[in-house]
Amino acid sequence: MYSDVDCPYCGKGQEINHDDGYGYEEDQIYEQECRHCEKTFAFTTAISLNHEATKAECLNGGEHQWEEMVIYPKCWPDAKRCVACGKVERGRFVEL
Repeated sequence: MYSDVDCPYCGKGQEINHDDGYGYEEDQIYEQECRHCEKTFAFTTAISLNHEATKAECLNGGEHQWEEMVIYPKCWPDAKRCVACGKVERGRFVEL
């Protein structure tokens, strides 16, 4: 089972309770009771972003790599998206 942190008292894994957005602010100290030993511990939150770069030859004069899109309602039956850059072309509009 996945756990966010280990209790600093008993070492058991804990899932941080984020009800109503509690515990998401980075410059705060929060507290939570361990569900195993019932001791209260403090925790802080650190949020990190990860980025991944991929080639998109279509942004450098190459061809788009189109894939069909399924859009509901089907008012854009010829919709397609480039898998490399995310560009969308909708084709013709069909009145439903």
